Amino acid sequence: MQVILFCYGSCLGSFGTAWAYRRMRQESLLYPDSHCETCQTPLKPWQLIPIWSYLILRGRCTTCQTPITPVTFVAEVLGGTLFTTLNAATWLPISWLACWGLAALHDWHTQTFPAWLSWIGLSLALWGHSPVVWLIVVFINSLMNWLWSRWPVPTIGNGDLEFFLSYGLMWGLTAMAHWLLLAASLALIINQRTTQLAFIPYLLISALFWWLIASS
Repeated sequence: MQVILFCYGSCLGSFGTAWAYRRMRQESLLYPDSHCETCQTPLKPWQLIPIWSYLILRGRCTTCQTPITPVTFVAEVLGGTLFTTLNAATWLPISWLACWGLAALHDWHTQTFPAWLSWIGLSLALWGHSPVVWLIVVFINSLMNWLWSRWPVPTIGNGDLEFFLSYGLMWGLTAMAHWLLLAASLALIINQRTTQLAFIPYLLISALFWWLIASS
């Protein structure tokens, strides 16, 4: 069963990467068929198998030998690992993590992501709360975005702020402190020479790490 769940999760990670990349290039998700972005060679069915194909190809296109971005491989491994913890009691946090995983993949490519992903994540975090709490959180989120839009030179994206709010609702303030510390540390270590970065992926990796620790 765990193997099947891992396969499902890795397929979702692969799909999320393709969706984010094609959305960045304003391409249809259905057309054209999967291909090398450099030489445009269509991929064979076995080259679409998550994780396995990347290892067999050694991270390069068989035709032009252009390196394949490791983001896809990492997303497939993390997606598969996440889904191995799926059961009747964990569907809600896993759905929440999967939603923000799609946002992270999109943010990695474009430093933005669709607003509806944030609202889905917020709705999952509010699952089971009273209508009063829903109204309060929606008001806070709307106010936060309104204030951000009037910030002359924002030093953080409004998507990051929405992730903070969503995570705090899902896991609590104590867990949030550990989560932010790890995410910020990863971002500083990996992006020492970058003044502008996509922060959502680091927030997600930190969230996945703490979730897997709690589930082990």
